[in-house]
Amino acid sequence: MKKRRAFTLVEIMIAVVLVSVVLTVMYKLISGTLGQMFKSSTKMTNLRAASIILERIKSDVRCAVIPVDSAEQYEITKDTFAFTSTNGAEGSDRNRVIYKYSEADGTLRRQCKKNGGTVINDRALSLAKVSSFSVNVGENNRFITVVLEVDNERENQFRTFNSKGNKVQLQAVLYPRFLTETLTDEEMFWHKTSRLGESTE
Repeated sequence: MKKRRAFTLVEIMIAVVLVSVVLTVMYKLISGTLGQMFKSSTKMTNLRAASIILERIKSDVRCAVIPVDSAEQYEITKDTFAFTSTNGAEGSDRNRVIYKYSEADGTLRRQCKKNGGTVINDRALSLAKVSSFSVNVGENNRFITVVLEVDNERENQFRTFNSKGNKVQLQAVLYPRFLTETLTDEEMFWHKTSRLGESTE
């Protein structure tokens, strides 16, 4: 009669340990890869939202006009950036463009008003949460610096390690026409000439 061989307890324990090590390594690799993928995806979403907002601001500032009276002067406060521009719903009309930032709910709204104060357009620029927004006038009133930070998960109290550090900060230096120190002599001459022509009509 032949003896039947079976696995000993030591062999079973060694097999269990080896399988556990292999599964742990595989889990770490897969979770790390997926975590990095989600992190990159979130960061790209924030970057895309910040880029869209900044491009909208740059487009409006490019169409900013030289102020002709106190009502058209630019305004920069902690939560508001306002100026007169031709980049509105009515084409070449001079409209008041106002950016309002609310830190409480993380929204940046763009409002466009006609000269009479009628609101043409009022909407939030992005569904992503804006964690900070500031506009500062540079040295000698020659340029403005727009700093924008988007962090769509800033209010999530249970952020994972991979979702931390996904905020995106963009900055732009702009030379708007409402800062008359940036204008050339030719631009100032033509501006004064056009205003004289309007006053004689």
